[in-house]
Formats: sequence, structure tokens, C-alpha cells
Amino acid sequence: MPLKRIDTAYLDGSEELLPFYNGFPESLFDWEPIEAFVHPDRLAELEAYQRRIGNDIPAMECTEVVTGQQPALLSGPLYTIYKIATTIRLAEHLGSKFGSRVTPIYWMGSDDHDFEEASTAHILTKKHEPLALTYKPASDIADMPLYRVPLEPALHTLIDHAADAAPGSDYRAEVQSFLHDSLDASESFSEWNARIIARLFRGMNLLIVTPELPEVRGYSQHVIEKEIQEPLISTRLVNEQGRRLQSLGFAPQIQKKDNECGFFVEVAGRRSKVTYDDGLFVVHTARSKYSQSEMLSMLQDEPLLFSPNVALRCIAQQLLFVPRAYIGGPGEISYWAQFKTLFEHFEVTMPTVYPRARCVLTTTKLAQLCAKFGLEPAHLAESAPEALLDSALRSAITDPELDRFRNRRKAILEELTSLSNELTKSVAASRDLAERVGGLLEKFESELLQRNETQADAVRRQITRLCNAFAPFRKPQERVYTIFSFLFEHGWDLIPRIVRGIDIETFGIDEIEL
Repeated sequence: MPLKRIDTAYLDGSEELLPFYNGFPESLFDWEPIEAFVHPDRLAELEAYQRRIGNDIPAMECTEVVTGQQPALLSGPLYTIYKIATTIRLAEHLGSKFGSRVTPIYWMGSDDHDFEEASTAHILTKKHEPLALTYKPASDIADMPLYRVPLEPALHTLIDHAADAAPGSDYRAEVQSFLHDSLDASESFSEWNARIIARLFRGMNLLIVTPELPEVRGYSQHVIEKEIQEPLISTRLVNEQGRRLQSLGFAPQIQKKDNECGFFVEVAGRRSKVTYDDGLFVVHTARSKYSQSEMLSMLQDEPLLFSPNVALRCIAQQLLFVPRAYIGGPGEISYWAQFKTLFEHFEVTMPTVYPRARCVLTTTKLAQLCAKFGLEPAHLAESAPEALLDSALRSAITDPELDRFRNRRKAILEELTSLSNELTKSVAASRDLAERVGGLLEKFESELLQRNETQADAVRRQITRLCNAFAPFRKPQERVYTIFSFLFEHGWDLIPRIVRGIDIETFGIDEIEL
């Protein structure tokens, strides 16, 4: 029996999952606001960072809502935009309810060292085709955290390629110029991403946080110190929750090896995993072993070398900002189910996990094509292109002979079904007679459809266009294309339109017409 999806059950309000979370999403609106407090030294550093990346200085009255994502080329897939947009909308909604300004926070996961995932952006071209653009630094960046990945001149060529390939010209020069200028002003891959996010969400009170800032790193240091004092405690707690979920029929999202520690250590600028074996901490890149006291001394002397894993990062951001909600996608909703006991261990209140908006960007023309074939943009990824094409051909092609065949086929199948029912008791082979003949008739109809090449080619092009727009590589649009596929044509004002176009309370898929 297949395991159940945690995110789906969570949104359905499954009582089985309530012990794993701090309430369901709607419970967030029953809470009272808390006054924001960030230590003056840390606040000064955060404000200095906002100025550095060209961001506005947000008002810090209440810190309520946070989201996060690792940096990615050209801001990454659209779902990152939707996460931040949801965070902003939810902060506005809570602010109106509480009568105070709630600060939306974007925690940029620049500690992450999975550059392969971050290095490619996809553009939907003016030819209605997906185009992959990949940044391949000439220097060796293996296992580098993204805040150390250098920027090279090849990125300027990549920007021009994206601008030339994407549709639209009204805003191309302005957007293209910003990308070049922000690239020149940045010192690392993650800083360029931060500047892009700051420009996209300008004027929306968004606080952008990067964990390598020394004052921010201090909160991670406190968490990692406790992790060293109680080796493998976070791994044990997270894995235990995973086993509890599995016993209830759910598929756990995280499974750590029992000897994996909840933090990493940088060695010569490379992020190394740490394990705990036979009473010693092992830093694998350096092939070095440390006692507990030695590891604590290293943390005290070189705190910037240490970074938390995904579980402890959630604890660190909670200690720093005390947000009431974390905005996450389906995968995050699932793995947060394994963190409740971890929050209890660190004596920190777990935030409400709130689902990000899911969206589809469409146009009048694309909407008309979907209506013509009876298709829904949000669900195109669920069907194979061949099946979509066959269905579209059946609904779109007109042919007198085809019509006559369809009428005769219906009569044939009805007669075969009747005959099969009569013979079933005496002839076992008759049971699937109607089904087998029906399959042959379906195949024959497909051949008739392909006979009308002119109409078939037109339908084929239209279905291909729809699949490329809404389900590239059989994935949802939001998981593939960068927002820059649309910005060259629609300009920066597209972002406020998206923020206003999402529904933060229904958790369905919002269609936003460009």
C-alpha cells in the first residue's frame, strides 16, 4: 500500500498529523502579535546589509512571517517568487488584523553547497520553447557554500542570451541593464541573488537575511554548541519523528544516517559534513577527528566556519526573529513534520507552517487554447503529451468519415458488450472481448485522426505550445521557469500584480493572466 503524502493530509486537516505541528494553517489567525526585538548590534548589521544590496530598510514592528530558499541563477524557479509573495501577503493580512506592521522575512540559504541545483535557469522563449541556461564557473567550486561561489564574465553573456531569447521588448533594456549592473556590483553568486530579490520586491517591506553575516551566525553558534554538547541529538529526534510518521502510513521526507551531525564545517572554503563515530567528531573533507572539547573550542574560535543543516537552520532563524509562521512548499510542509520534538528540545516555540501559493502564469491566447481543448493549465503536467495530443485531436478535427466511424463504433461496442454478457457464463474468453475490440477501434480512430495532416499539425503545434508553457518536461510551470521569462515583456510591475493575484487562504492553484 503506498504511503500517504504529508503535505496533502496537512492541508486536509488530518488529526493524525496535529501532534507533529503547532496547529494547522488557520490557527495562525488566532494568535496575538508579539513586538519585534532584534539586538541593536544585529539590527544594525541587518540594516547595513539591506543598504549594501539595494534593499529598502523595513520597519521592524512585529516579526511574524518568514520564508527561505537557497540562491539560484536568475532567482531560480517561479515557486521562489511565490513563496516570497505569499510571505508578503500574509504579513499584510496579519498586520491588518493586529493593527501593527508585520515584517515579512526572506532567509536566503546561502550556506547551501548544492551548486548544481542552483546553476541552471530556464527561460520560456519567444518561440514557445524551454531554454536551459547554465552557469559553469571555470574555477573549482565543488562543495563551496553559495556565498563563496565567484562571479565570472560568462554571466554577462548568459544575461544577454536570456534577454534575446525571452519574449517582449518593452522592458528588455531596463531589466537587462539592471542584471548587468547588479552582477558587476556583487561579490558572490548569493549576493547577486540577494540584489535581484531586493529589486523584484522593492517597496514591500521585505527583510532579506543571509546567514553568513557574523551577527546572524551567532544564533547558529548557540544551536550548534548545544548539538556538540549532546552529539547526534537532532539526528535522533528527526529520525524518530520520521519513523512515527511512517507507522501512521505517511512517507517521511528526511532520513539521516544515525552518525550524521546536524551541522557542517568549512575547510579551506569547502563545506564538509561532520559525523560522530566512536566518541569523536569526524570532519570528512579534512579527514580530521576532534574530541568534544576540541570541537567546542573550534566553534568558539572560528564560529563563521560552522553552519547548521536544514533542521537546525529552522531553530536558528526562530531564535533570531521568533516568527509566528514559516511559509513553505509541499516538500517543506512534509519535512517540518519531523521538527516538532527538535523545537521542544531547544525550548523554542515552533511556528505555524503555512503553505505557499501555487500559481500558473497564463495569457489570453493560452487560456483560449486551453478552453478550446477542454484543458486546465494547472493539471497539464499530470498527463503525457501524447495522451493530451490524442485527446485534442479527437475534439478538434472534423472529418465526415471520422464522424461516421464514431457513430458505428458506438453501436459495435454496445452490441459486443451485450454479446459478451450473454456468453460470459459459458465462454471465459468472452469476458474481455469488448475491451480488446474497443482497443483496436481506438487505435483505428487514432490513425484516422492522423490522416488529416494539416489539421493534425496545427493541433500538434498548439498542444506543444501549451505543454511548453504550463508543463515543461512534464513538471509544473512554477518548478521550471524563472520570473525573467516574463519580466522582459511585462517589466517590474509584474511582481506587484503577482503579489495581489495570489489567494493566501484557499490553497488552490491561482491562474494569473499576464
